Amino acid sequence: MTQPDFSRGELPAAKGRRDCLKALLALGATGFAWPAAAAVAGSASHAQPRVVSLSWAGAQILVSLGVTPLALTERADYPRAGALPAMPASVLELGSHSEPNLELLQQLKPELIVIDVNQLGLEARLSTIAPTIAVDIYNARLGKPYALAVATTLRIAQRLGRKQAAQAYLLSVEDELAARARTVSTLGAAPPVLIADLYDDGRHLYLYGPNSMMQDVMDRLGVRNAWQGSTGSGYLLLGIEGLAPMGDARMFYISHGARDKIALHNLSRSGLWQNLPFVHAQRFRPLPGFFAYGATACAVQFANELTAGLVALDRQAGA
Repeated sequence: MTQPDFSRGELPAAKGRRDCLKALLALGATGFAWPAAAAVAGSASHAQPRVVSLSWAGAQILVSLGVTPLALTERADYPRAGALPAMPASVLELGSHSEPNLELLQQLKPELIVIDVNQLGLEARLSTIAPTIAVDIYNARLGKPYALAVATTLRIAQRLGRKQAAQAYLLSVEDELAARARTVSTLGAAPPVLIADLYDDGRHLYLYGPNSMMQDVMDRLGVRNAWQGSTGSGYLLLGIEGLAPMGDARMFYISHGARDKIALHNLSRSGLWQNLPFVHAQRFRPLPGFFAYGATACAVQFANELTAGLVALDRQAGA
């Protein structure tokens, strides 16, 4: 079998996916270039590398590898967004994503700073404090989000000398997704699914599709997306009139707490919305909120929540 190039976001067919990932890990992730530095200087002498994350996806990866970041930007908002894994209580608040607290960052004396690719403009200042490594998971030119998340996890693990932790973690992710796929396969013949964020005005919503982690997970679970159009950045703002041809779908919207009430109230005033078959038949449910632009932890969280939602709708249909 030709080995997929994980650096380009490629993944093998479902049958050999886990075996391929095992082989990739055993070979030290041949197929994409590691950073020149094999590990952070001095990390071998610390039980916990001194790492700060300006990236939520980066922080997810660190905790998944057993590394507790010293600090995280917008740390207080991370649990409010439903992001997992939970950040340990010791993780400090580092200010905003666009304007991190550089004074605190200097005081923390990190060995490595994890940033998002859209923070590269800060790199010149950050590099005077510590080396940086950038997370770039949602870049359609590089590949699909799930495979890029795997590649990024391996790259950060290599940098921190955590290859064994990455191997165990990524194989557990594969097992989790495979288990959810088995559950979905036991359900009755299901109509296609729409994954949405509700828009406050009650006339639009965001649909997720190609180039999103949600689409990658749906493909892994064998769930067909009712939206077959393009979504260059992973989502598309669509007027609710555009939902009429997809009336046989089941819709799940990502819950955002109090914001949902505003959107649902405004939608309820629309006759068009009320007459959509999936609304009329109550094939319309919330998914607990999560960070939709995360790493592999986002994939597992969405897979668990979507599977639970599909099981609930299947039971509702049976009843």
